[in-house]
Amino acid sequence: MHQPDIQRLRAFWWSVQQVYLDLYGSRLACIAAVQGHAPAAGCMLALSCDYRIMAASSDEHKPTIGLNESKLGIVAPPWLGQQMVDTVGRRTAELSLATGVLYSPEEALQIGLVDLVVPQDQVEATAVEVAAQWAKIPPGARVASKMMIRRDRLDRLQASRQEDRDHFVKFVDNDKVQSSLTAYLEMLAKKKKK
Repeated sequence: MHQPDIQRLRAFWWSVQQVYLDLYGSRLACIAAVQGHAPAAGCMLALSCDYRIMAASSDEHKPTIGLNESKLGIVAPPWLGQQMVDTVGRRTAELSLATGVLYSPEEALQIGLVDLVVPQDQVEATAVEVAAQWAKIPPGARVASKMMIRRDRLDRLQASRQEDRDHFVKFVDNDKVQSSLTAYLEMLAKKKKK
C-alpha cells in the first residue's frame, strides 16, 4: 500500500475482498488457530472464521490481535469494521477501530474477539479437536444458521464491491495517507536497527 502501483493496488484489494467473501461465507466450519500476531488482515482472517483459538501470552511470547489500521493513518473498510462490531459489540468496536488497539490474547478473550486461549504448544491440537466437534454438527443446520447471521453482510459487500475497491484505492493513494504510511515504515525501520 506504500507508494502503490494503482493497478496492482486495485487487484490486491479485489483479492482481499474475495478472501473475506470466501472465508466468511464458507459452507465449511472454519476454525482459526492463531499462534502469533494477528493485526489488520490477520484479524480479518480470524474474524471470518466460525471459532477462534489463540495462543496465550507467556514470558517469551506475547501475541496480539486487532484492527490497528488507524495507527497507520488508514481506516478499516466498512465491511471489516462491521465484522468487528458484530463480534465484540458496538462500543468496544468503536474504541478499537478509533484507537487501533492490539489486544493480548487474554484481553481478546475477555471482549469476545477470540473464543479460547490455550498455551502456544496446544493451539494446533486444540483447533483439530474443536474442528472435529464442529464436524459432528449436521451441516445443513450449521450452514443455515451461519448464513442466517452472515448472509446480509456478504450480500452487502457483493453489491458494493467495486465501489468499496474504488474508495479504498482513492483513500490509500491520498498524499496524507501516504505520508502516514511513510512515517510508520520509517519508525519500524528505526526499531529494527535498535
